[in-house]
This record gives sequence, structure tokens and C-alpha cells, in this order.
Amino acid sequence: MKKHVIFNAALLIIGILLFLLKTTGLAAHIAISVVGIVVLIVYTALTKKEWKIPALEIIMRACYGIALIAGVVIMKLHTVAALAVLHKVTAALFVVLLIVLFVQKLTAKKA
Repeated sequence: MKKHVIFNAALLIIGILLFLLKTTGLAAHIAISVVGIVVLIVYTALTKKEWKIPALEIIMRACYGIALIAGVVIMKLHTVAALAVLHKVTAALFVVLLIVLFVQKLTAKKA
């Protein structure tokens, strides 16, 4: 349970920092997203056997990947508005799923 708290807190902080692009700047945004990838990979490797809802866990991680790829493509194609929407929606969905899955893990342990 302790690792879920640590990694979910770290991923939530990373998610919040990524939404603060105007405050942090693009260089920090890129660095934070790379740190997020590393944290997400380590968290996945440590907890994969403990997943209670594997489909949501996979979707959460896929949302991070889609947001990351869309962000990289946005840097090259500034004029495609759909990419910006995709980037923001998948990033928001990642954070929402992160919170939902963490709450589910907290309530499952107490029950």
C-alpha cells in the first residue's frame, strides 16, 4: 500500500505540474514529462501483479502515452487544433483515472 501512496502522490504532482505549462515553461514541461515516464514505468513494473481493474490501469497509462505523443507532434505541427485538444483531453483523463484508481485501491484495502 505504501508504494501506491508514494507513486500516486508523485504522479499526481507530476500531472499538476504538467498542467502549469504557462508557469513552468516548455523546457520544464518536457523535463517533467520525462520524469513522469520514468515514474510511471517503475510504478507499473512494481505493481502490475496487484492491478484490480487491469483495463483501467492500461487505459490510464495509454492516456499518458497519447498525451505525450500528441505533445511531441504539437511541437512540429502548431496549426492542428485537434492535436491540442487530444493532448489536453488525454492528459486530463490520465489524472482523473489516476485519482479514481487510487481511491479504489484505498477503499479496497480498508474493506
